[in-house]
Amino acid sequence: MKFKSVLSGLLTAWVVVFFGLTIISALYGAMDSTVFGISIIALAGLVLLIVTRRSMRRDQKATDGFNEPISRKMLAHYQQAGLSEAEINVFRETMSDAKKEIVELEQTMQAVPKLRAINLNHDTIGLTKAMFSALVNEPARLQEAADFLYKHLPTSLAIAKKYQEISKHEMKTSDTYAVLDRSVEMLASLSEQIKQDYLDYVHDDVSELESTLDGVDKEPAHPDFNITNDRSIAQMQDQLNQIQADYLEDQQPKTTDQSDHDPDQGTQDSKDGEDNNDR
Repeated sequence: MKFKSVLSGLLTAWVVVFFGLTIISALYGAMDSTVFGISIIALAGLVLLIVTRRSMRRDQKATDGFNEPISRKMLAHYQQAGLSEAEINVFRETMSDAKKEIVELEQTMQAVPKLRAINLNHDTIGLTKAMFSALVNEPARLQEAADFLYKHLPTSLAIAKKYQEISKHEMKTSDTYAVLDRSVEMLASLSEQIKQDYLDYVHDDVSELESTLDGVDKEPAHPDFNITNDRSIAQMQDQLNQIQADYLEDQQPKTTDQSDHDPDQGTQDSKDGEDNNDR
């Protein structure tokens, strides 16, 4: 990394000097061939500078985070998770190694067609990155990922690198092809084991979500007012009509002129009147 920094500084000086010479030569009317030559040298230095800077950014990105001083945010995160200072150091060292292995495994699998096919079929790299992120979120559970960190991930990387090396041999025997085929099968199996590692690690979260969904399913059912059943509507209408009839009947006046309600009383009054006339 220091070599690349020094090289970057030298290339920057190269570009500045030769571009300056190009401008000076052009201003003072130097020969066209001289200006052209200086310009070519300056452009070559610029191209080399760009390539070097990009390489430095890739290296920094690959080792960024766990190899640098811990930030206050991450320190608070680890302390909140209950890790001591010693445990934080162990966690960061372990995750730094895991990150390098994941980056190298991705580069190796992408470089070999057969391994690239395994990654596409089993999402090997995606699962390793998902497992890595889950560990960062819950650092106190580092021991639960021991199989992934110390067995499945490093073994996958070792097999992938050896496969890449052997696949470049110009001469291969039947035994070589047999070993390569076994390597492909083993990498596919390891990918499935990494998948199981991840599923086991997030099992509690999945179970919690499943319990929440089950609780929602068991809630009391509410009436669905969007259901249109002809029979129910007809029955409801009959009930409403009956209620309205009962209400109107109750509203009729109960105490009116007795002649309107007692026909016998009216007949008796008529007889009394006739008797009085006979007298």
